Amino acid sequence: MKTGRIHRRRLRPPHRAFTLIELLVVISIISLLISLLLPALSGARRAGMRVACLAGQRNIGQGAATYSTDSDGWILGSPATSGSYLQGAGVAYGPAVQRYDFMGPLAWALGFGLTLPDGTSEELVAKRFNELRAHGAFLCKANNFLSNHFSGVNAGTGRLVSYNTVRWQMFIVADSADAAGFPGDGFGLSWTNNGGGFSELLPGNYGPTVNRIGVPANKIFSYDGARYSDNATAPDYDLTVGGAWGGAFNDPGGYTTFSKSLDRSRAPGNGFIGQVDPRAYGYRHSTAEPPVGAAANAYKTNLIFHDGHGETQGDLEASNPHQWLPAGSFLGLSGIWRDTRLEFNLRPGPGGAGIRIGP
Repeated sequence: MKTGRIHRRRLRPPHRAFTLIELLVVISIISLLISLLLPALSGARRAGMRVACLAGQRNIGQGAATYSTDSDGWILGSPATSGSYLQGAGVAYGPAVQRYDFMGPLAWALGFGLTLPDGTSEELVAKRFNELRAHGAFLCKANNFLSNHFSGVNAGTGRLVSYNTVRWQMFIVADSADAAGFPGDGFGLSWTNNGGGFSELLPGNYGPTVNRIGVPANKIFSYDGARYSDNATAPDYDLTVGGAWGGAFNDPGGYTTFSKSLDRSRAPGNGFIGQVDPRAYGYRHSTAEPPVGAAANAYKTNLIFHDGHGETQGDLEASNPHQWLPAGSFLGLSGIWRDTRLEFNLRPGPGGAGIRIGP
């Protein structure tokens, strides 16, 4: 008689689906984790852009230092140095798209292979300007702002020029254009006679050379800029050959209320209340996006100094006038941000004279 095997079926618990409440709990947990992770990921991304931007700016600083070494110490980007060949030109030609342009001459010197106009053609100037402001060597990765045409050659709407140089480092001090060696140049292009009602008074023998600015490690050459913008003006550009008081590439800097690149009017205590915080244009390297009217130093910018080193500074920290002006200059206090005066204890000298800028 065959003995049959007894097959025992393993008993398993019945399948049970998620209840609606359990599903909602899981979704809530996932949403919470995402909300916690996204700011961290965003912050890491912004920090990465800040580092990449600073590395690119160091390359610019090193190129500018090489230019100075090869040019008897002259500073790149001045209408009296790399832009001087355009004196009297009606339309720009060659490496620079205007006399304050430091990017074009640097691109030409480093062999970037950008369009090099042989003649005076507005179309070629516009093409070269658009190539420069969008080129990886001159484009801040955190710069997502567009800039519209204001004056001069019309290159359409494109990326805001990412980096600016420093205005008061670019002049020759002289009594006239003839004395400066640039007959026909208007005041404030290649020369200044320390007049015009400006707060800045340069040393009497000043010219745009590295050996006259002071200690190179203390003086800013270029920075994350937003020329031309302020609390009432979205970014635009002036592409006239002379470039009125800095054109598309140059601005006084973060210490002054006259800046059209690093406007700090919306920082607390500086007297402006509005829906726009123009610090977002130039101070664009915070780990998280600060709210409108955020505290001083909430916004960050990258700075490159004349010795080639770079720093990231908060908007108030970067407003120290001793970093922007040549050593031995005098600066009146009327045009300095209120919180800057307090932060750096800036007070008039004897007889109400301005502060003397250090080395």
